[in-house]
This record gives sequence, C-alpha cells and structure tokens, in this order.
Amino acid sequence: MLITAPTIEAGEQIIKDTAGVLNGLWNRFESFLPTLLLAVVVFAVGMLLSRFILKIISRAMKRANAEGTATSFVKSLLQILLYTLLGIICLSILGVPMTSIITVVGAAGLAVGLALQDSLSNLAGGFILLFAKPFKAGDYIIAGGMEGHVESVSILYTNIITRDNRSVYLPNGMLSSGQMTNLSQRGTLRVSVPLAIAYDADFDKAREVLLAVLRENPKILKTPDPVVAMSGHGDNAIQLSAGFWVNSEDYFAVSGSVYEAAKHALDANGIEIPYPQICVHPTEK
Repeated sequence: MLITAPTIEAGEQIIKDTAGVLNGLWNRFESFLPTLLLAVVVFAVGMLLSRFILKIISRAMKRANAEGTATSFVKSLLQILLYTLLGIICLSILGVPMTSIITVVGAAGLAVGLALQDSLSNLAGGFILLFAKPFKAGDYIIAGGMEGHVESVSILYTNIITRDNRSVYLPNGMLSSGQMTNLSQRGTLRVSVPLAIAYDADFDKAREVLLAVLRENPKILKTPDPVVAMSGHGDNAIQLSAGFWVNSEDYFAVSGSVYEAAKHALDANGIEIPYPQICVHPTEK
C-alpha cells in the first residue's frame, strides 16, 4: 500500500492534536492538584476533628449524668450534622459554587423527605423520646409485641435486648406514637400467681401455708405484706391468687420459685392440688 504525503501530514496533525489535548489536561490537573490535596487534607482533618468533638460531647454528657439514651441520640444526630458540614466545606474548596451546593442539598432533601417519610417520622419520634423520657437505658419495656431491656436510642431506632439476648430495633416513630409499657420505671411491681386447692381441702390452712411460703422467699418484699385470697370456684378446684410485690429486676424470676415452693408446702401439709376430673353416675333403667 502506497502512503502519500497528505496521509503522513494528516497523521502527524492527529498526533499533535492528541498531544495538545493530553498536555492541556495535564496542565489543568497540575493546576488543580493543590486544590485537590487541600480538600483531601481538610477532609482528613475534619474527620479527626469530628471524632474529637464527639468524644468531648460524650464525656461532657457523662459528667453531667445524662441518660445513656440521650447521649447515644445526641451523638448520632451530631455525627450526621458534622459529616454533612464537612462535605459542604470540601465541595466549596473544590470550587463548587455555594449556590449550587445549596440547590442540590435542598433538592436532595426534598426528594429524600418524600421517599423516606417513615424515617422522618422515626427521627421526629426520636426527639419526642429524648425530651419526654418514657424510658432510660437499662429499663425493661414492652412495645410493638416485643419486650426487653433498652440498650440505646439512635436517631431512627431504639435497640432493646430481649430475655434470650437478641438485639431488636424498634422504630422511634412507633414507640413515640404507640402504646408502651415500662416495667422498670416505678422500681417495684406486683405479681399475681394463680393456684388451686381441692374443694374438700382446709382453705384457711392452705392460705396460711402459702403465706408462709411467700414470706420466706427472699425476693418477695415484706412491705406491702403478701396476700393469698380466694379468686373463684372452678369446675374442679377452689381457685386462689397469691399476690405480692417484688423489685423490677426480680419480676420474671420469682414466679417459678413460688410455684415450686407452694407445691412442696401443700404436699407436706396434705393439701391436695386437684386436676380436671369427670364423674360418671350410672343410672338404672
């Protein structure tokens, strides 16, 4: 194939144009490199400074004896604000106009707000929980069909640890607007244990035996005094109710020990604990 002079000249021109473009890009990169390095340095310093500020805030709240739930919530919210501010500063250093940043942030905020309405509800719920203080870290709560000890409260979710050591995250919006039971807030709780004795048993003796069982249990409070009362006449037994008060932390542990001790005490005193029976009376035809 014969290569002509115009073809060679065209090839040389393409090479020169490509070299010129690459040279221009390199020059722009060299001129932009100090700005980019400055932004990277500011970002790194900003991350370290943000973590330092969060540690200071955490220590200050601990010294002020702030609740653990309030501390975790404030740290989560402050972390988002600091990182957002750092991002805006870095974009500004890179030469992005502030008006463009504000416009983008505003548009993104509107889009995110429409797409994440439930999350915004949880965020508002977090503020309500922070100021209303229906519970604190360590309290045992029942809500949304779940129950457990409160571990922490973030800006969107409350983390509870169930009795079988599972971590459950409940939405703050649900907690702030729905029904919730706090078993730890009052410090003590009343427990009612249902029991039964046979119809031919001595009720007064059974009551004294059961009262002795309750008074000997170290987890049952002496004041108010435990009570044993008849609660009904069942099909096969006289129904009793043993009522007593315990500290909140003993609420789930004491019922089993009462059942066990009551069984031993009633058996030792010859008091029958009945079971369902069917009496058949034959008739003559």
